[in-house]
Amino acid sequence: MLPDFIIEPASSLRPSHLPEIALQCPTDLAEVFEHMHQGASLIAGGTDILLVAAQRGAPHHLVWTGGIEALKEFEESGETIRIGAATPLAQLIRSQSFRHKAPAVADGAQLVGSVQLRNQATIVGNVCTASPAADTVPGLLVHDCVVETADRKNNTRRIDLKNFMIGPGKTALRDGELVTGLTLTRLGKNQTSAYQRFTQRAALDLAFASVAVKLDFDQDGVALKSVMLVLGAVGETAIDASSAADGLIGYPLSEDRLSQCADAASQMCEPISDQRASAGYRHQLIRALVVDVIKQAAARYGERS
Repeated sequence: MLPDFIIEPASSLRPSHLPEIALQCPTDLAEVFEHMHQGASLIAGGTDILLVAAQRGAPHHLVWTGGIEALKEFEESGETIRIGAATPLAQLIRSQSFRHKAPAVADGAQLVGSVQLRNQATIVGNVCTASPAADTVPGLLVHDCVVETADRKNNTRRIDLKNFMIGPGKTALRDGELVTGLTLTRLGKNQTSAYQRFTQRAALDLAFASVAVKLDFDQDGVALKSVMLVLGAVGETAIDASSAADGLIGYPLSEDRLSQCADAASQMCEPISDQRASAGYRHQLIRALVVDVIKQAAARYGERS
């Protein structure tokens, strides 16, 4: 195991003040589980550590997973893409193959934080934070994401992402478990996907509302065979609004049908009012985003055809 590191405390006058924190940097999972058993908290990218400290109190013992080679796997096999828990967002964004096969996920990954944060932050960390406004989650959901977990007794689980996130900041992880990776389904021959959000700033901001979609066209490339639609930041967890798109199935896209879909999706929202936006404004945002993101996805399909 690598030697321990100490994060020195900042000046007590600075808002980023942290106490001394013991940081362990193991090189295999067995060591990670041992530190977890001793009460250590996990970090991958560690980009939320100050937020966590402000909200829940500073951790005193951390174990970093970035040195575990088994958690760095990022591979494509047939219809499946597997992303290891230590894979940074920037690696996904730089992969032309990934952007082509899971564009809605790449769209969301590209909007997380800043360039510097994306070089460090991981997509698994974005999932485990379980924020209703997480930018990668809607795209992962339309790509049928499954969360892989393990514990120190080598017990493993595969949990559909829709069942993994159970509330703001809450996941289905059990005590002693960690997420080892994510698997998702790549686009098929007649499929396309996209993700959009609305914020006041282009970066370093949380979504007021967001939408991801996956379109599956008939062989003619005109009529729709199926639609997956997911809404973010307008409920305690991401909302599967695919039923709102039922009126699109079997027909070419049209403004009237898109408008009906957008209205139905807006009615499925459960947004809150906060300092960033009112519930009513978020309902309006969903209407606009649903239309825009479906058009964006359809345009991508047209470019590929």
